[in-house]
Amino acid sequence: NTTLLTLRGRIHEEENQPAKAEADYTTILKKEPNNSGLYHRRGVVRFFQLKFDDSLADFDKFIEMVPGQEPYHWQRGLVHYYAGKYKAGRKQFEVHQTVNKQDVENAVWHYLCVAKTDGVAEAEKHFIKITSDRRVPLKQIHALFAGKGTEQQVLDAIKAGDPAPGALARNQFYGHLYLGLYFESQGKEEKAAKYIALSAKGHDSHGYMGQVARVHHEWLQQKAKRQPTRKGSK
Repeated sequence: NTTLLTLRGRIHEEENQPAKAEADYTTILKKEPNNSGLYHRRGVVRFFQLKFDDSLADFDKFIEMVPGQEPYHWQRGLVHYYAGKYKAGRKQFEVHQTVNKQDVENAVWHYLCVAKTDGVAEAEKHFIKITSDRRVPLKQIHALFAGKGTEQQVLDAIKAGDPAPGALARNQFYGHLYLGLYFESQGKEEKAAKYIALSAKGHDSHGYMGQVARVHHEWLQQKAKRQPTRKGSK
């Protein structure tokens, strides 16, 4: 029964068991190859397992079947980045900008893709201007990537106004994640790894981006194991 399998797959997702969810979705797709939504869902759980190429194939299939969703599919842009498809990632974040005009996160991931292909100077030159994202500390994160802010300003913004525990945890998560990504783009690997690890600690409380933090942390660990003699920069 594909309805029950779909339900079980979603339960597996809720219980952070992406491999089991993937298996259920794959079984269903063999019977329902035109089920576009399941390609999206399987792409998500494959991404959560660091299966970047497989995830991207599913997201591409979903967009092929439902092309009107392409501008909204920022998750696909993230997978482009992790799969090393930086030009395609840049394009995805640019088209997402047309439907989500005030999102610092979109601007940052666009920057990260451009930095990989053209360097940080070009990434800064083409950095998308955002003026109305009120999430803390994304204003300071935007200034940092724009070359106008500092790490300390981000850290200060996280704690400004003595936020309640829940708000503080959210501020810390976003601050640490994007500080880590910033320092990674600047080639400061040890600092990047420190902040990414901090953001990954409470990943279960921060939705999809929490999973991105966990994925990034595990990805860095995998790369470190493949390059055990490489020294990170400070």
